[in-house]
Amino acid sequence: MGKIILTVVVVAVIISLGITEQVFMQKAFDNLAQKCEVIQDLLIQKDYAAARKAVLQLKEWWAKKRDILEFTCPNNDVKDIYKEIGELEGTLHSEMYDDSITRTNVIKSMAENSKNLLAYRIKNIL
Repeated sequence: MGKIILTVVVVAVIISLGITEQVFMQKAFDNLAQKCEVIQDLLIQKDYAAARKAVLQLKEWWAKKRDILEFTCPNNDVKDIYKEIGELEGTLHSEMYDDSITRTNVIKSMAENSKNLLAYRIKNIL
């Protein structure tokens, strides 16, 4: 009887950790795309000082999320997103604002792609 209870508890822990990881991952990529949308709007409005500040905040925020995501779901795109954020920061510093808008689109696309690849879906499992 004790072995059955232990097995049920272990299975419940594994399932709850898997669900928690999926929720965290989905929210992280959704928030990343949303933050890029805000930066893109700032760039379109030509509020470059606010855009630079938002990119620095994005970089710090993603560094924290990246550490957890790399532990739970290793994926090269997770690492590449940080590089793309750095390139976004560089284009803003170089005052290449059209390229900065392009970079925000690239990061949004990478976030959506990574979210779709890492989600538990039948097409990803088979």
